[in-house]
Amino acid sequence: MRRQKRMSMRWFFIAVCGLMMLTACGSGGAGSAVKPDSGPSTVSAKTLDEAEWSKVVDSANKEGQVTVYGVLNAKLVTILPEAFHKAYPDITVKYVRLSPADIEARLNAEIASGNATGDVFDNLANNVVDKMADTGKLVPLALPELANPEFDRKVNQRTPYSAYISQTPYAWAWNTKLLPEGIHSWGDFLKLKSSLLGVTDPSIGPAVVGLYQAMEQPQTGGEGFLDKLFSQGKPQIYAGSNPQVAALGAGEVAALLPVPLANVLAAKDGGAPVDFSLYDGSYTIPAEVGVLEGSPHPNAAQVYANWLLSEDGQKALAAGGIQPIVKSVPPRYDSKGIEFVMDKPLPPKDFTAFQQRWAKMLAK
Repeated sequence: MRRQKRMSMRWFFIAVCGLMMLTACGSGGAGSAVKPDSGPSTVSAKTLDEAEWSKVVDSANKEGQVTVYGVLNAKLVTILPEAFHKAYPDITVKYVRLSPADIEARLNAEIASGNATGDVFDNLANNVVDKMADTGKLVPLALPELANPEFDRKVNQRTPYSAYISQTPYAWAWNTKLLPEGIHSWGDFLKLKSSLLGVTDPSIGPAVVGLYQAMEQPQTGGEGFLDKLFSQGKPQIYAGSNPQVAALGAGEVAALLPVPLANVLAAKDGGAPVDFSLYDGSYTIPAEVGVLEGSPHPNAAQVYANWLLSEDGQKALAAGGIQPIVKSVPPRYDSKGIEFVMDKPLPPKDFTAFQQRWAKMLAK
């Protein structure tokens, strides 16, 4: 154990010396482009060399396990551990699926009690990642796969403490029995009977509000789109994409405003009468990976994080219906020519203001 701790500290200091702070931006997968919300940043090319990484892997194999707290879709809870175990048969992955807020609360509680269980996490919320980094709870990354030319490090490593592993695109979705011709424009939503349209409750979090704001951009529904939609009547409101997609498959609603494409794809794979379409300006939320400081399995955490960025890891993520970051790995669906618009941090005042607007629209 002492040897593992010395090794962990060794690559910790290597990474600290080798990395520089980055500014925020994002990217899409193969055949797609994302509009960054800031210019590209510079990043040190430093990563652990072959000899250093070999020692990390050896120690990871001795640790034998890694616990992941994550937000990825339910299908990936099975896919990722199985695929990783094939690459590293001496290491078992325990993937615990939680909400972004629950991940933060759980990790903070573990750290405060001195009884850390989690080793690595993936998250869709930049603010959670940043708060953990600012309070010294994350280890700087110097993973070998960060140097892979297929991983655009300047674009996909937002901070020295995290790296994007995938994008979660949002898509139009409909029930093929109730709407056999599908949804082809934002105007099609306005033609639907309100009770047959499913939408997400924006109080869930800032990312949902960002999604609604993106719906009212010139290239999407346009200014006032939501006011027009609510003027037709009150739609069905759901506390998240999982109940929305379940309702869609059951025929409770005919269509959904944009929801995670992966959820619809999983339902379709399961035989539900649903389909989807990406649109120009499709909203996407990036998932980041971070390694926890002082975790019980620090080397296995590094190996898992590095594997997520490898070709095998990216293929496993793509199998779960999300958009890979590595350019050589295609998604399961056609995203060629689609220009994604990436989620960006939302100021608290904007979140509050939208809740007030939402309440007024519902009251009409």
